[in-house]
Amino acid sequence: MSTWMLLFRKEMLESTRNFKWLWIPLVFLLLGISNPISSYYMPQILEANGIDSETVALLAMPTAAEIMAKSLSQYGTIGIIVLALGFMGIIATERQSGSAIMVLVKPVSYTSYIMAKWSAMAVITVAALGLGQLGTWYYTGVLFETVSFQLIWTSFLVYALWLLFLNSITLLFSCLLKSIGGIAFITVGVAALLSLVTGLLSEWMKWSPSRLSSEAGNLLLEGQSSNDLWLVIVVTMIIIGGLVVASVAASKRMWKRE
Repeated sequence: MSTWMLLFRKEMLESTRNFKWLWIPLVFLLLGISNPISSYYMPQILEANGIDSETVALLAMPTAAEIMAKSLSQYGTIGIIVLALGFMGIIATERQSGSAIMVLVKPVSYTSYIMAKWSAMAVITVAALGLGQLGTWYYTGVLFETVSFQLIWTSFLVYALWLLFLNSITLLFSCLLKSIGGIAFITVGVAALLSLVTGLLSEWMKWSPSRLSSEAGNLLLEGQSSNDLWLVIVVTMIIIGGLVVASVAASKRMWKRE
């Protein structure tokens, strides 16, 4: 445990030096506050672009819950890309520079090394998502109406698990590949492909981790989740564990070859 803690502190320090603690949460915060602000001023924006006021008056103003749910969908596009770009080189860069070998020649286990990386990714991701959600909740409450904080908290936990799943994919391919750009491409591709397949085969893929994003939105819109939510959560956590174990095994194999 002490070895893991030292490695984790090292990752936190490096993330601070690389400004990941600044720009990743900042992007999520901007995504979070942009939706309620743009929704509130949309009538004025449309009128300024030449659309008559009668047509603008016919447009329905979104509810507070719809605004919160739409913000989550933005994290599912731009947010995933930001995380993939931020973490794609978390191991691949150290393999290229040789610094990983310098760490692992010491009495450090591969498990501690990988778990420290995963934990650092998780902390930054959860903090960024939480900051974005709080920004959305605050401005939605000021400009529209307040959404129950319990719903915000529950949807936050569900959506955070989806992002941690994608982080685990990024971590695995960062162990397998040296092409940093390819790692980000694969992560975004897996997220898109899994969402597409889940939508097409919804009856057979009720366990799919990609359902976490829609479940988080449903919690905000309907105030309740489907009966399959716990199944999705359990399966996702098992897959995350498998991806971390696979990352440990891949790191051992790749670095022994080198």
